[in-house]
Amino acid sequence: MTNTAKEPAGAKQLHNRLAVLRAERGATRRQLAEAVGVNAQTIGFLERGDYGPSVELALRLAAHFTVPVEAIFSLTPFPPMSRQLHATPTPSTAPTTPPAATPPAASATVPSHAGAHT
Repeated sequence: MTNTAKEPAGAKQLHNRLAVLRAERGATRRQLAEAVGVNAQTIGFLERGDYGPSVELALRLAAHFTVPVEAIFSLTPFPPMSRQLHATPTPSTAPTTPPAATPPAASATVPSHAGAHT
């Protein structure tokens, strides 16, 4: 089913990860619809990109999945999960190892004899 509604000039398609999130949790469209208070067809329309959710519905979906709205909906296509899971770290994202601790100076390890009784 394609969206036959006229979109305003410059309108962008809304991309989403609803199907992925729903599948990860093993939920049917009907189960998700009941959880957020909509018809199961609405979930299908959302997943296919035939319908953009209201702000309220987007927030209910985000709360249901316990993720930020931006993790579900985007104006730009999401990169494939395989690229995200198998990404090669770049110098800015590669984990860094902390510098090795230097041993304390010898003078710092000598116990003080001040106040000692002999």
